[in-house]
Amino acid sequence: CHQCSKNLSVLFQAAMPQIGSVPVVSGPGGREKTSAPRSRLGWRCCNRRTSTKVKFPEPPLILAGALGGPFVIFFLTPLRNALTLASQDAVSSAGELYKSVFASGFSAGWTGGLTVVIPSCPQFIVMGPLFHFLKAFTGSAAVAVPLCALAETFISYGSQTVNAQMAFNSEQELAGSGNEVEIWNPLIPFGPGSSFHVLRNIIALSGLRIFSGPCQASLKRFLGHMPALLQFVGDFLASMGAAACSAPLNQLYNFAVTSNAFLAANMVTKFELAEGFLSSQYFLHDASGAKVGLSPVLARDLGMRCAYVASLYAIFGAIERIFTSAWKLRAQ
Repeated sequence: CHQCSKNLSVLFQAAMPQIGSVPVVSGPGGREKTSAPRSRLGWRCCNRRTSTKVKFPEPPLILAGALGGPFVIFFLTPLRNALTLASQDAVSSAGELYKSVFASGFSAGWTGGLTVVIPSCPQFIVMGPLFHFLKAFTGSAAVAVPLCALAETFISYGSQTVNAQMAFNSEQELAGSGNEVEIWNPLIPFGPGSSFHVLRNIIALSGLRIFSGPCQASLKRFLGHMPALLQFVGDFLASMGAAACSAPLNQLYNFAVTSNAFLAANMVTKFELAEGFLSSQYFLHDASGAKVGLSPVLARDLGMRCAYVASLYAIFGAIERIFTSAWKLRAQ
């Protein structure tokens, strides 16, 4: 009937805005124009995109990265230099390698240390504030870690390579071997061993940023009444585990940048040299060349790497918490 048709027409017009109506808006000169219809899927996607809020890192996290990072990286230079020497020495013990670092005097332990101070400022901003930003933006620490590791390599590869080469050349000059390597240009962010550098950073950063939480959860029944100690021990153990896993990659990188043969080789030869390094450094062989077990050098390098990385990330984590606490006290 006519009345039913009229009612249906009214209902249809009322429902149109909810199912994809074409809204009329004022155009230039007062003329009316229609905007393109938007589907429900498009509305939901656009609404989600505009409603997502990314929390930027707080000032204490930025300060911790900018100030605490360079301090930690320079302070631990002797441990880093000893690892560099270890990559070319499968005979000396850890104690002998640490002693070699100071062979020319106490200050010699910090050979090349100043080269990494300035780059370590943005490097630790990557490890701290940028990580927190990317974690909030992507919603996943597992995604933020490799992105930060890649950025960290881009920033620090050149300076860390120069540091390693200076430490290596210093020992070679003292020994009179003539095996010094040409110093790398610190402004070039990628080069020999950079792939090992990235993979090493991914594993190392995962300790503090991914595995520290599970470590703290497992220790909560023992240290739950001491939250600060619980967090420190969790950071330390997670960093130590990540350090052990990243040790072979770290030594591969050190070997790559302090070996004249590797620096001059083509891509195929580089892979052969890397395989040869791992085989000779970390495995025992019989007279026929077959692998018969693990070398004691593996335990040595794992221990030295753990000492360096666990100290670095645990100290940096403590600096982050100190800056955060001080900022809260200042606000109060």
